[in-house]
Amino acid sequence: MKFKKQYPLVLVVVCAVFICTLLVFYLQSIDSIKKVLAHQNQQDFTLTLHDEGIITDLSNKYSFSYDPMTYKVIYDEKNVYRIMQNTRHIDIPLYSEGVAPQKTTEIAIDKNFSQDNKLALGDPVTIGNTTYSISGIFTLPDAISPLVADNGVGYKPTTQALILCSEEVYSNWDEQEKTSYAGRFLESVSEEQKQTNLEEMLMDSQVKSVMSKEDNPQILSALSAKEKMFKISLISALSFFGLTVLVLLITIVIQSITETKSTMGVLKALGYARIQIAKRYFLIGPFVLIGAAVGYLVSYVVSPLFINSMNATFLVPNVTQNFDPVQFILFTTVPALFFLVMAFVIAIFSLRKPPLEMIRNGTSVKLNFLVKRIRITNPFKKAVFKAIVLNNILLVFLALLTGFMASANLQIAFSLQAMSDKVSSLTFKGSEYKSNVRFIEAKEMKFLDAETPYFSEDCKIEFPDGGVLNNGQFMALSSSLSRFKLYSIQKQETIDISKQEGIVVNDWMRKKYDLSVGDTVKIYVNNVVYQLPITAIEQSVYGEVVYSNMDVAIHTGLLEKEEYNGVFTKDNVEFDSKRHLFVSKFEDVLYASSQQKGTYFALSFLFIIIGLALSILTISIVMKIIISSNRKYLAMMKAFGYTNLECNRIVLSGFRIIAYIGFIFGTLYAIVVTKILFGLLAKASTIAIPMTPDSKAIALSLVIFAVSYEVIMLLYRKSMNAVSLQEVMMK
Repeated sequence: MKFKKQYPLVLVVVCAVFICTLLVFYLQSIDSIKKVLAHQNQQDFTLTLHDEGIITDLSNKYSFSYDPMTYKVIYDEKNVYRIMQNTRHIDIPLYSEGVAPQKTTEIAIDKNFSQDNKLALGDPVTIGNTTYSISGIFTLPDAISPLVADNGVGYKPTTQALILCSEEVYSNWDEQEKTSYAGRFLESVSEEQKQTNLEEMLMDSQVKSVMSKEDNPQILSALSAKEKMFKISLISALSFFGLTVLVLLITIVIQSITETKSTMGVLKALGYARIQIAKRYFLIGPFVLIGAAVGYLVSYVVSPLFINSMNATFLVPNVTQNFDPVQFILFTTVPALFFLVMAFVIAIFSLRKPPLEMIRNGTSVKLNFLVKRIRITNPFKKAVFKAIVLNNILLVFLALLTGFMASANLQIAFSLQAMSDKVSSLTFKGSEYKSNVRFIEAKEMKFLDAETPYFSEDCKIEFPDGGVLNNGQFMALSSSLSRFKLYSIQKQETIDISKQEGIVVNDWMRKKYDLSVGDTVKIYVNNVVYQLPITAIEQSVYGEVVYSNMDVAIHTGLLEKEEYNGVFTKDNVEFDSKRHLFVSKFEDVLYASSQQKGTYFALSFLFIIIGLALSILTISIVMKIIISSNRKYLAMMKAFGYTNLECNRIVLSGFRIIAYIGFIFGTLYAIVVTKILFGLLAKASTIAIPMTPDSKAIALSLVIFAVSYEVIMLLYRKSMNAVSLQEVMMK
């Protein structure tokens, strides 16, 4: 077996190991990041209170230690700074460069801000009217996806910075101080008791809010969601590649034995055992080993760039990736040994025929049978193609697999590419405001022209399946909906909020908690439970807000009177920390929702490689085997007067149809699998990925596959045309 003949198999293995190890490296980096942050005494939960004086009593009652997380936010013309004291005992800063600030002229800045603004140790940073020197560059265990500004602006590392400073520097700022608490349960508390304590704290009337680190988007929630998405991608990649390599291996071994059957029959007649003859297929092992080693090493070199790109929206420490010899062996030697044994077993099975039959090879018998059938079968073309198909069942399967892989992977890829835009369009359809203004104090209802006032309250939401959303929000909307509309997933029309006798939930909640219209939901506000039915489902695919109207809120007791603490407005309202809890601009919300485009694009690129590269390689193998194993049929057709073009059509057109049938199956597979897999992802994360059949993606995938298939067929026609009648005469 020569390498020149087996290079398609080697290339498939290179591609398989490259993509799979790239995904594994990223998942390992996430795991390493979590371990590094855990070593920095990472918190178990974040706690905010109505009265800060009770924190000691609560810590004794629920068995946790705590650290006050106080901060001040400073806005200048260009940047936003969250100033914090360098006195942490929980969520201890991790310094990638330098040290903690000690002098009144020093500060430490976060890693992302320093990178995006090209700042280094010792460089000056001016905040307000004072210039400081950078003493250190850090990351924080409680700021993986940080919230810097209080004005509702999403995280922008180019203009937003986390600052650590000494207590003296911190006290020099007059801005309003905000306080929450980072809590860690005592070591004696079991995991089960931790969960119980969290639930009890949530129901405690003295507690304003409590959020575990797993549910907190600033800590682990966003990172874990990306981790789960990459796990799904890894499972899909392993499935496609494993099936492809296995089918290619079986096809190559059987085809090689078929082509050299006479020679092997002679060897068996001379007394060689099947095991001795089959040993030649041990060479499959080195071919796989070479491909796996190349794929692994290329992935290892590329992975730091890939990992940094995927983590660009996170503030996480740099984790060094060390070469792991054990892992290298697992990804190279183990597959090589497995496929070596597989090839040997296939060869043993295929060589079971008697030597005389192998020497005669059965080819002439099949050819004579074909000639007899030609006399009585009409048309000739069908008889020839039927004979080719019956003698090459594996090629039929391989041709089906070619269309299947291209269709499934390309459609998943294009769907992922459009994911960010789909999420934005579904969520922001009907959002016609410039500013979402949330006031610190509730106000009486007033006549607001073309505005949408609302009242929002933090709450715990318990669903019929037992699932609990600890950090939910209940929003009572005014009947005026000129700036904020909800669209129904059932009827694709605006939901009239004034006619709802219960609450409206979004599509993510529906999928995560298996909800339907008519289900009753429990809403806990300040330790009081309110039961409300679901009357409609709106199309947003993320968010933890349930909607109702003012009348329902007053009738159920959630509100005592008609008042509002927020408004969606067309005005460009500027944030005022004395009046506003936040002022979220629509363009900032759009920016935040589109930050994950890089992730979706990278995943789509990997799926394109899986689909297109494997399809092209597989098509090449199919064409090569068709020509090499059916040269006599081709020569006979030429003897009967068929032109080269007609021979090409007879032999290849049928396989073209088979490939397109595979494409149809791949389309169905993509629809079903994405619905199942991404449905599971919706249950485990904070977003429901809208993987719906896309006619544009299907059409584009078909065009790409068709062009690739036809180009490869054109390249192989030269080999088909070279087949001559002399070959039949010589046999």
